[in-house]
Amino acid sequence: MKHLIPSVLALALPSVHAAVSTIAVTGWSEDIVLNDPSPYSTAVTSTMDNGLGSFENWTWIEEGNYLGTSGSSEFFEGLTSGTIASMTGNGTFEFQSFSGSNALLLTSAGPSGPLLTGTLTLSTPASYSSIALFGSTSGGATSATVTLTFSDSSTSEYTIASGTGIGTDWFNTNADRAVVVGGRAANKSEEGYTVLFRGTSDSIAINESLLTLTATDQAKVLESVTITNTGGGKLAVMAISGEAVPEPSAAILFGALGAFGLVRRRRI
Repeated sequence: MKHLIPSVLALALPSVHAAVSTIAVTGWSEDIVLNDPSPYSTAVTSTMDNGLGSFENWTWIEEGNYLGTSGSSEFFEGLTSGTIASMTGNGTFEFQSFSGSNALLLTSAGPSGPLLTGTLTLSTPASYSSIALFGSTSGGATSATVTLTFSDSSTSEYTIASGTGIGTDWFNTNADRAVVVGGRAANKSEEGYTVLFRGTSDSIAINESLLTLTATDQAKVLESVTITNTGGGKLAVMAISGEAVPEPSAAILFGALGAFGLVRRRRI
């Protein structure tokens, strides 16, 4: 009997490893993705290279055709909408709307800086076994801390080392690249901000940091995720996903309890 109880209750526990998927959150504070219409001075609130409050210099762009410096339409490699399968194999993620706030840009650079900490609040708090953050840095690698706040007001801190995951420069060929973007664009004053400068490289990428929560944290309900840039580069966080801790189905629980009751009756 002592050995049967764990075996029966094990039926109620999930045994199949799931992948991370998009978590709906609020708290995105900056638009750092260029897209139409022009003038492009109003298309973004900040840029990867110039930082907070600057609409000039190199940054991300939504993939598509734009008026280039040649004076004609050019195809710009860039970010795409919809569900994206991470190259790491850990699961999927989605960018925010390219026409609104779509990032946390954590940096001391720019007219509106410094802003080194940002918080993403879950639309529906839940328990997670892992959290994945997607983004990149500009101006070199940086480190970060990730603070998880739970429904019981407790917090846990996780660390992202400099040059790993989202702490990696957007030009890189590391194994933690989530998607190769292949291009970027610059918004400058030429032609009244109506043309864009195109830049391409196979090393331009969005990177992934996968955080595996402790068993204690997995048993709690996650409410928010706070990211703090603890290094020198400009850190852009652009998506968040997670692997939810599944609740045992009613059928499995009833089956487990029924089997437990059957064993108890047989002992009487």
